[in-house]
Amino acid sequence: MKNFSEWQYGLRDKINEVNSRLLESIKTDQVYLFDMAKYTIDAGGKRFRPLLTILSYEISCDESYEKILDLAAGYELIHTASLIHDDIIDKSKYRRGRETLYSRDGIDNAIVVGDYLFAKAYELGSRYGKEVSKVMADGSSHLAEGQIIEAMNIGNLGLNVETYNNIIKNKTAYFFSACAEGATIAAGGNKTVRNKLTDFAFNMGMAFQITDDILDIVGNEKEMGKPTMVDLNHDVITLPIIHALSHSNSSDRDILVNILTGKYYAEDYKEKFRDVLFKTGSLEYAFKIAKGYILKSVENLNGIGRSEDLGLLMDLALIVVDRINESGVI
Repeated sequence: MKNFSEWQYGLRDKINEVNSRLLESIKTDQVYLFDMAKYTIDAGGKRFRPLLTILSYEISCDESYEKILDLAAGYELIHTASLIHDDIIDKSKYRRGRETLYSRDGIDNAIVVGDYLFAKAYELGSRYGKEVSKVMADGSSHLAEGQIIEAMNIGNLGLNVETYNNIIKNKTAYFFSACAEGATIAAGGNKTVRNKLTDFAFNMGMAFQITDDILDIVGNEKEMGKPTMVDLNHDVITLPIIHALSHSNSSDRDILVNILTGKYYAEDYKEKFRDVLFKTGSLEYAFKIAKGYILKSVENLNGIGRSEDLGLLMDLALIVVDRINESGVI
């Protein structure tokens, strides 16, 4: 089984072209604005979304992937802009192993850069027609809706699985599916292929967000390039926490509640928190749910045919959950 770096290496030419297109798309005569926008682009990232866009396009038609690079770059710009704004909301000082834009250049500038990247993204998407533009805009709307639902439930210890799913559908899964759907529309792909790839991306997005929530608790900060326990420190209730609150004994639940409400003052609160989640099987539970979505995503690819790109998408789906196996904690 490949890890993500190996998978990504095989697509390095496409990644390099995406990166070039990203830098080209943010050019402006305002030097300071360009410097700040470039700083966020140069930070790198997995480039999941543009690669998903490119592979979906190639599966759907015989045209060169160069024709979809603008759309792929547009989706990545939206993702990057949303991260800039997320870092402001979360007061995160580091991402991808470097200072966040707001930490380096201030909140006001970071907000403007995020808005600039959104504007550039929609201009790129508009080059593919009204239907693709609407898919891109709807995906962005879902991002905002998910963020608001999450904000409304900050610190809500009664959060249920249904509402949690609604949050991550909007924050992550719908945007993944928008990448595939926009690409297949631009390719003029048939409706069956379009639906299968869109469903694949949605289910992979659900798994991706759940595994991210797990890694926020047990991941390696150095490998991830960002701090762990961000959700805990910002009172965000995720799937492992929901499970632990309803499956812990009274003493362990008291520990959880005290940690989640800021009433546990010992320095080892992170270790105590992880201990309870391991003891209740909550991390394993969340991982099982993530694997279930990955199985669905792979099933969605049945009947499309056979191609190298299809194999790459299957590998990508498996890599999403294999990030947990690589951590060695579950």
